[in-house]
Amino acid sequence: MRTETFATTPITESQTTTITVANPSESAAQRLLIAGFDPATNSAGHFRIDSIMVGNQSVANKDIIIPPQSVLTLRVTYEPVNLETTLANYGGWVTGVPSRWEPRVIEPEPSTAIEKKETEAIHRALLQLIYDEPKPGMLYVQLVGRAVPGPEGEIVAGGRPGECTPGDGDACYTGGFSLDIPQLVPGGPKDLVMDGAVRISISGGAATMRMDDFPPALMYLRSTDIPQLPSGVSATLIVSGAQGKVATGTFDGSRLELSDVAFRIRVVLGEVAPADVTPGMSAIVDIVIDKLKLSTIEPYSGGEIGLHLETTLSAAPTGNELFDQYLGGAKVFVTMRGQLAF
Repeated sequence: MRTETFATTPITESQTTTITVANPSESAAQRLLIAGFDPATNSAGHFRIDSIMVGNQSVANKDIIIPPQSVLTLRVTYEPVNLETTLANYGGWVTGVPSRWEPRVIEPEPSTAIEKKETEAIHRALLQLIYDEPKPGMLYVQLVGRAVPGPEGEIVAGGRPGECTPGDGDACYTGGFSLDIPQLVPGGPKDLVMDGAVRISISGGAATMRMDDFPPALMYLRSTDIPQLPSGVSATLIVSGAQGKVATGTFDGSRLELSDVAFRIRVVLGEVAPADVTPGMSAIVDIVIDKLKLSTIEPYSGGEIGLHLETTLSAAPTGNELFDQYLGGAKVFVTMRGQLAF
């Protein structure tokens, strides 16, 4: 097992590293079924994969071909979200688990040890690369980060997505979020459950939206409503902002136009409540759709605005055979109608 250790990182800051895996063969290509996190090890979302490259070509995290003498490169970021040490027991190392109780004389802990416990945390996760050809196998890369309080004493990273207070350059959108994927869900746009407000920073005529601040919006998928799903199956489709992405554009007092909007789309089995959505939760589908443009369809008036974006998915957008059957090449339409408070 390889180990990649990040430099000590204050809350609200991040560190990025590059992990390379070479194919040393002079004649045989390697095929990977997947390159990603072991879901159970990154549930808090302290780590993220920013990009995966083979040579100079960007690739998805599934069905990866590494030609002979070529290199797979993963760009990974550590951005601690809290000071809770990861509960983990692998690689011959246990963290976050108390030692087995043994009878002993009770003595006061040194004050320095107490202070360290309260102001540091160790975060861990496993990257897994699952090989299929020419020889099946697995490669694990252990990620280790140490977090300390932020510059202003922060012990958690920012506010929860969906938290927004109007004023001081922040505008807050609240209201509807509808999703229309005719190829998946017939019957027109469906209103999603959006957990909170969308924060948009406005300065002069410039507008910025940190996608990390975009709250999750949920759609429940049931076999009774979607014929393509196996009988008795229910799942939750989660639309949230893509981590580390920032949309920029303009607001002229009437129309809001944003480029580089990026959404993270996940599908998890069962019906999940908004409060249970976490960055690292296990999902059967987990993709990012980026480089989107959000445009105004109903100009701002009387405190209300209407926004819209649309895109077309690739032929195999999810890497999941079941969902690619009816999401491949699908049109996706998002409409937001609601209030914009300054």
